[in-house]
Amino acid sequence: MNLLRHAWRALRREALAGDLLTVFAALVLGVAVMTAVGTLVNRVNLALTGSAAEMLGGDLGVAGRDDPPAAFADEAQRRGLAHTRLASFGSVLFQGDASQMASIKAVEAGYPLRGALRVRATPGGALIADAGMPAKGQAYADPRLLQALGLKAGDDLEFGAGTLRIAGIIESEPDAGGDLLTLSPTLLVNRADVEDTGLLGPGSRINYRLMFAGPATDIAAFRQWLLPQVKGMRLLSVNDTQRGVRQAFDLAGRFLGLSALLAVLLAGVATALAANRFALRRIDQVAILRCLGARQRDILAGLALQLLMLAVPACAIGIGLGMAAQEGLVQVLGSLVPQRLPLPEAMPALTGAGIGLLLLFGFGLPPLLRLRGVPPMRVLNRSFAALPPASLLAYVAALAASLVLAVQVTGDLKLALWVLGGLAGLAVAAGVVGFLLLQLLRGLQHRLHGNWRLGLAALTRRRMLAVMQLVGLSLSLCALLLLAVIGPGLLQQWRERLPADTPNYFLINIQPEQRDSVLAALQGLGADDASIEPMATGRLIAINGKPPLRVDRTPADDTQPQGEGQRDDDDENRPLNFSWRSTFPPANTLVNGTFWKPDSTAAEASVEIGWAKRYGVYPGDRITIAVGEQEREFSVTSVRKADWNTFRPNFFVLLNPNAVGDTPHNLLSAFHLPAGQAAGLGALVRAQPNLSLLDVDAVISQVRDVMERVAQAVQLVMVFSLLAGVLVLLAALQATAGERRYDSAVLRTLGATRRQLRGAVLVEFGALGALAALLAVGAAAVIGVAVSQKVFELPLLPPWPGLLLGGLLGIALSLLAGWLGTRRILHTPPALALREA
Repeated sequence: MNLLRHAWRALRREALAGDLLTVFAALVLGVAVMTAVGTLVNRVNLALTGSAAEMLGGDLGVAGRDDPPAAFADEAQRRGLAHTRLASFGSVLFQGDASQMASIKAVEAGYPLRGALRVRATPGGALIADAGMPAKGQAYADPRLLQALGLKAGDDLEFGAGTLRIAGIIESEPDAGGDLLTLSPTLLVNRADVEDTGLLGPGSRINYRLMFAGPATDIAAFRQWLLPQVKGMRLLSVNDTQRGVRQAFDLAGRFLGLSALLAVLLAGVATALAANRFALRRIDQVAILRCLGARQRDILAGLALQLLMLAVPACAIGIGLGMAAQEGLVQVLGSLVPQRLPLPEAMPALTGAGIGLLLLFGFGLPPLLRLRGVPPMRVLNRSFAALPPASLLAYVAALAASLVLAVQVTGDLKLALWVLGGLAGLAVAAGVVGFLLLQLLRGLQHRLHGNWRLGLAALTRRRMLAVMQLVGLSLSLCALLLLAVIGPGLLQQWRERLPADTPNYFLINIQPEQRDSVLAALQGLGADDASIEPMATGRLIAINGKPPLRVDRTPADDTQPQGEGQRDDDDENRPLNFSWRSTFPPANTLVNGTFWKPDSTAAEASVEIGWAKRYGVYPGDRITIAVGEQEREFSVTSVRKADWNTFRPNFFVLLNPNAVGDTPHNLLSAFHLPAGQAAGLGALVRAQPNLSLLDVDAVISQVRDVMERVAQAVQLVMVFSLLAGVLVLLAALQATAGERRYDSAVLRTLGATRRQLRGAVLVEFGALGALAALLAVGAAAVIGVAVSQKVFELPLLPPWPGLLLGGLLGIALSLLAGWLGTRRILHTPPALALREA
């Protein structure tokens, strides 16, 4: 027999059958969602990698609190490498009564080494594509800075004891670093102007950079020369760029990955259910072919070819739909992705097609393997082979391969393991509970009467199909609850990290004698939640009487350079900022130990878990901190976890205030100021020049915008997942359509009324729906809490009202599907139903 021709004819003849349409739709959805998410991730990663040198402003750099030695620049020049110096710091700029915290960037000739500084002489004016360093006495300003100070291009800006003329408006900076949340707008100035102000003297809080550019081989050799020289500084490479964009996009990718993973798994379940029905409906056809002399392998190959021919257009449509959805995701995510995204590579589309083939053969092939055991005698009796062991292995292999491909696209193994493990546990629980309950019903059904007896008898008579339906319904309802209830709950928890009263201003360098006057001034401006906390700077000099050593370093490493990728704030010699308070700090969670009582006078310390892990510090250990000439030892009594995303002051080390003595310190305040009340802050800072004001209101608005964009993008991907969930529901409810049609025909022949049959079907589907809803609600709550805590690090409590409402809707959908399916069956003449059975 010509297998290809036979498969093509069979596909044309049966293309509109419900099971094949379900397989087709499942393949389209699985391929589309994986192509969309995979292509988006691929394009963003290409953009971040391709623009890394431009975002760094060079190929290599050295950064630190001190100006890098001139020997570095001399060696770079000797090697033929270009180099330039930068200095950056934060400062409050004033213009009349207006003030604005700005990021001052002082540059030299040669800036930028990579990329281009784009400025405009006037808003909407001609673009200067490569402006270079501003001339002495001039500056380029971020438009946000000009708007805040009421300035325009050509105006003079107060700077130090003199003024700078605004010569241009910054359109884009090559070395902005890709930070999504830039705290303050930039003022780009000539380094000579900053040196004239004396701001670059000893003790100034300046960040220095020395950047290099040249051929890749020369840069690599120069890096090796630098490594032994950069003690106390850190090397900058292209891997350090775009950290802000990467972090924001990684968080968005987790939410997108959750929806994509659920969509793929649901598509696999729908494929398995539909393929099982596809195989059952062809038992007699296979038996007849066996009687006519067809070989088992030819029959199986013909059916596999039929599904493969179905998969080719499904994968093509899925890839096209996924590419279109990916463009929608780019528009929705907006500023979360780089502005100029390159064309995607072929790998995401190929991966999407691979998912389609995996769904087809991984979830669709096992039911077909059962047809190998159909004997020719099936024509005369109803015998049929059980599921062979090879089918079970194929299912396991398909699940493992789905996990690998899903992790490859979403990039989050932990998320995939928790979700897949939870759903696998639900499938096992549904199968075991369903089988046990059906065994129990067999012994009780003779005590029932009417519709209850007929409906439950149908379940016990088709135990394996009923268990399969229960597993499918449970999985689909659980996934839909995760998407429709748990997903929005996670997003809401993320939003609640920034409530309406989140501090939007920070005031630092407050002296102790200014405490009362500053606090009164802030409260007079409307900052009712203003509080002032102490902050001191010292050095960690000992842990348990020994020099501090990070757990990821050995004593031998002290003689080695920090090297590329290590941050200067990882060095144990870096100054340590710490504070003290008598009550447990907000936005913190106690992990281990006990926090001191307000009246305690013991020398106690509480450390943040990240810092504790870095140095291997546990409750009971002793740490020694030096402040100036003073050295104080404290016993660690608790470890806490700080939420660093709340815009509230947090410290690695907190001390008992009754044990700090006369430690030198200053104060800081974080407070929320209502809109329109910020004008008075300029007068406060002018009256007390030592104060430094940090305005993060725009940053908070940007964070909230990120949250909304991520929520919209997730909702777009959820459409695919919800469609896949509905598809599983339909496939599960269609699984026994033929058997119910045959049973109804027999019962109608024996005198059963339509009302009795309809009631029996409603009992059958109501029982299935209720048990599936109960299992799905419990599993969704467990998986949701585990994913929120282990993956997203959000304190989500099970949203029981939403879960219970979703469970009730699932029962209602099950009853509705049973009622709609019964209508068609009841309108089919019994003789025709028996003839088709």
